[in-house]
Amino acid sequence: MAERLHQGDYSINDPSMSVSLSPAPGLNLSPYAINVDPSLWSQEDEFVFATDSQKTRSWGEKMFYRTGVSYLAGMSTGGAVGLYEGLMYPNGRTLKLRWNSVLNSCTRRGPLLANNLGVLAVLYSCIDTVAIKLRGGQDDIFNSVGSAVLTGALYRSTSGLRKIAIAGAAGGCIAASYFFGMYFLGSRHSLFPTRQYT
Repeated sequence: MAERLHQGDYSINDPSMSVSLSPAPGLNLSPYAINVDPSLWSQEDEFVFATDSQKTRSWGEKMFYRTGVSYLAGMSTGGAVGLYEGLMYPNGRTLKLRWNSVLNSCTRRGPLLANNLGVLAVLYSCIDTVAIKLRGGQDDIFNSVGSAVLTGALYRSTSGLRKIAIAGAAGGCIAASYFFGMYFLGSRHSLFPTRQYT
């Protein structure tokens, strides 16, 4: 059917409307599509300079990032726990007193947990940086788990040997769980990734 779509010079059966852009026979694309072969698209990371692939965050950037994330997580979790407690166990007979009780619970739990997690993040970042320097710039799962164990132990260092051991074990388990979780989710190509810092 050579019927015209409009008053222009193009028709449905115009052979120039279907041009092969692929080596595969029978695969025709419109000439108005982007004329790029998808097989040429690289699946690897590309950098402007060759040295960019070796660049990582500095210890200060990592410390501020970890501290901020930990503080926000603590504030959100503590606020949610305080909200739950305030709603489940309200103090006061009037609505205004109950609302005040909810706000007091949120502001009591949120900042407390946020401050504790922020301190843990700063301790972990400092210990991790020292561990990287002591191991000649090598950063791997052993640094992270060891730093987490020392962070937990140092955080509870005034509470007795039993609590120190429990806190250190908890820190190590959290760090190891993070690495194994990232591996099984596919975010890491190796179970024991190693980066060399210079």
